[in-house]
Amino acid sequence: MLTRNWCRYVLLIFLCLPFFAIGQNTIKGKVIDSSSSKPVPYATVTLLDIKQNILATGFTNDEGLFTLQTNKTDSAIVEITSVGYRVYELVISLNTSIDLDNILLAAATGSLREVTVIARKKIIELRPGMLVYNAENDISNKGGTAADVLRKTPILNVDAQGNVTMRGSGNLKILINGKYSGQIARSPADALNMMPAENIKSVEVITTPSAKYDAEGAAGVINIITKKGYKNINGALELSLSNMEQMFNPRISIATGKWNISLHGHLHRLRSKEDNYTERIQLENGLPALQLNQQLQKDNAAPHGSGDLAIVFTPDSLTELSFGMNAWFGKWPQSSRIHTAVRQPNGDITEQYDQSLDAKNSFLGSDINIGYNRKFKTPGQEITVLAQFSPADTKEPYDLVQTDANKLSIYEEQNSNETNNREWTVQIDYIHPLSARYSLESGVKMILRNVHTSYTVLADDDPQQSGGLQPVPARSDLFDYNQDVWAGYTMLKANFRNNWYAEAGLRFEQTSISGIFKQSGAAFNNQFSNFIPTATLSKKITEDQSVSLSYTQRLTRPYIWDLNPNANAGDPKNIVTGNPDLQPEIAHQAELTYGINKSDGFFLNTALFWKRTNDAIIDLTTTDAEGISITSKQNLAGNTVYGLNLSSSMVLSSRWSLNGNINVNYLDYNSKALQILRTGWAADVDVNITLKLPRDRKSTRLNSSHPYRS
Repeated sequence: MLTRNWCRYVLLIFLCLPFFAIGQNTIKGKVIDSSSSKPVPYATVTLLDIKQNILATGFTNDEGLFTLQTNKTDSAIVEITSVGYRVYELVISLNTSIDLDNILLAAATGSLREVTVIARKKIIELRPGMLVYNAENDISNKGGTAADVLRKTPILNVDAQGNVTMRGSGNLKILINGKYSGQIARSPADALNMMPAENIKSVEVITTPSAKYDAEGAAGVINIITKKGYKNINGALELSLSNMEQMFNPRISIATGKWNISLHGHLHRLRSKEDNYTERIQLENGLPALQLNQQLQKDNAAPHGSGDLAIVFTPDSLTELSFGMNAWFGKWPQSSRIHTAVRQPNGDITEQYDQSLDAKNSFLGSDINIGYNRKFKTPGQEITVLAQFSPADTKEPYDLVQTDANKLSIYEEQNSNETNNREWTVQIDYIHPLSARYSLESGVKMILRNVHTSYTVLADDDPQQSGGLQPVPARSDLFDYNQDVWAGYTMLKANFRNNWYAEAGLRFEQTSISGIFKQSGAAFNNQFSNFIPTATLSKKITEDQSVSLSYTQRLTRPYIWDLNPNANAGDPKNIVTGNPDLQPEIAHQAELTYGINKSDGFFLNTALFWKRTNDAIIDLTTTDAEGISITSKQNLAGNTVYGLNLSSSMVLSSRWSLNGNINVNYLDYNSKALQILRTGWAADVDVNITLKLPRDRKSTRLNSSHPYRS
């Protein structure tokens, strides 16, 4: 149980960390060529103590400027090296911050000898409005999946199954190269476990998305950037074997002349086992009335795979044409064995049976896109056009058999549920520079979704006496659903003096939804419009410190599986069904962030945030007098969240690194429909430790996630 005093201690400790970093001594200067008086870019600047131990290291920028920081207060040595120049050394005293002004590097004489350059590529970058995790610079990502990569990405939490949350919310919009992914939309956890880590270049985490992004995804946007082909031809075969999963990842890339082609494959067999016990007590007038006990066992093997083809053609330096196709397929069974017992308050068993569920879920889908990007002669001016078609078919049938203590069948049911989804997307984005400091970005987007679902239920209430399975008309129908979204946005960006940056934008989205049940004739139709304002103001304090204030509004539309009225009675005591009457929820959120990103590998991002959600979509579970619960999503609540998020990573040694997140939230929950008013604290901690074994041949990852609630 998390106490309020404990929360105060955590807040105090982590809020003080940035100020400890600010109090360090700063050494800055400018490195120039002694003969030409021009800046020397990318020179290595190292701060050493008297015993030649490294205190800090960095590089000069394009203007020859550098900044180092240290908490040491005695004498030290500034060493500057660059290819073609003599080594420069200067002894300084660290009792205060020092400005070395111009430092002259003299050209070296004689031929160059072989040298070994040791430098650490930045793994995390802070940019206005987003945080970037450069996965390709982290060697420990080899051999894993996209879920493993996101597990080490700041701000994000990923559980053992691959479910991603940001600041306690799983309502995220996950993109691949800035594009919608039907594979991700179907099941984010499954899709992330199907994507090899080796294919990922970087991950962009956008907590307050600008007007450029779709309003969907209340918690924020994650954009996964994949690698492009390198020069010439290269490829690899990756094989992983264990008792629970087997994986095979072939890939090849070709880059020659104006063409860049890459092909990635993924074959994966994942075995999942589950064994849990559930006890539910139903109250009547405050007293126990009914007790449900269930013992569930699952042991399923899920063979699946995916393939990704990307072709990029650049006829000249200003034009790029692209074609991409991602396809996925497989089976994800949910078969189970359940023992159920219903007891009266006095302990008498009134109902008891064993159930066998054979659920052979399967899926097949793809995303096919073509793109055009044109840069103009005016720097910064460009237009991008994207068109994408995303067909996907999902089958979720199950066969259910219940038997009594004598192993005789007492109930049988078959449910055939098949969904065909077709989605079209067309998007145009244009950037126009107004001046050297100002630019205008605008665009339009169209999304057309058409979903066809057919579900049929056959049941037999008395297998020992009846003639077999019979149709159940009340639970069988054809459901057609359409969702069309028309959007446009405009955004102004400004780079001010003294490293200030600001952007403000407005997005408009018009949504039209309709649905019809073919057999019953019931239909619904609804339209709604939303104006989505966004704004960001940021300041780069130093080369490795920045602060940002931002606001955005987000929209969450229900997905087809939230609307599908087919009742999944695979567990007849716990039925799950969709709600065709669901409305979108709207969230307002703001945050203040402060980030430190040191050249020695230390990173800290501190964020204070606020979020208000109206018409929140929640899972509502009701239980009848017979102990049968029905769960569906409803618009029944509003809530306000105040929170602190701390994301940090650090290099402990040449082989050890550590990263993790701490979330502390205060929730104010209000549902007039349910007559519930609830407030309270919540916190969760996620820690990852990475150990690089000798010779860089392997790496091992330890993950620990501990939630604390009150």
